Amino acid sequence: MKLARTHLFVAVSIAALLSVPAQAIPPIWEPSFGSELLTLTTQDDATTSVVLSFNFPYEAASYTTVHIGTNGCVQLGSLGTDGDIDYDHWQYFEEFIDDSAPELCPLNTDLDLTTTGTIHFNDFGDHAVVTWNEVGTNQEETHLSTFQVQLWNTGRIVFGYNGILDGAGEDLLASLDEGIVVGITISDNVDPGPVDLSNGPFSTGATAYERWCYDAADSCGVNGSNTGLPGPLRPTSA
Repeated sequence: MKLARTHLFVAVSIAALLSVPAQAIPPIWEPSFGSELLTLTTQDDATTSVVLSFNFPYEAASYTTVHIGTNGCVQLGSLGTDGDIDYDHWQYFEEFIDDSAPELCPLNTDLDLTTTGTIHFNDFGDHAVVTWNEVGTNQEETHLSTFQVQLWNTGRIVFGYNGILDGAGEDLLASLDEGIVVGITISDNVDPGPVDLSNGPFSTGATAYERWCYDAADSCGVNGSNTGLPGPLRPTSA
């Protein structure tokens, strides 16, 4: 049986977004955020769920239930074997790659809405969008990022970014005490290795991702081991 293929479109590399302030609204950006998910407002490490008005196909299955987490991911169908969407996929990669439920992460890191930020959901009938709007980080709750994921009834996935830690004094090292994972996975414990996500749109199979443990893509080594540059993201032990 031939599996369905998932389309992943990343507008621009995270590395560029971390160093260049937002300018014009990205062409793939959906400006109509829809309703605020009030159960996530002022929360940290929280999840909620929504029901799509259409079937979203991912590989050999389709989904209508989408779990949304404050830490920059959505999970399809269920919250997997661990019952959560974790914030530290960069270090504990098995949480991303082996959780028995597909996970889509436009920006997985330790985000925090305690001080500011909102998360929104809008269903257009043929596609839906989840937007993390001006959300802070665990390290610096007023250092903000805005990004979204669009799910289309064709299986197309769009990651959009409209300002990632682009304020004065904000960047990956100053604003985070965690690394970053960006990508999609069917979470079946198969790791194809990282790919360059900066050249979308493109078609991919069940899993495609990049990890940032410091200020360089794919600097994580095995389970976030010390292979990157020194800084506040360096784990205390290998």
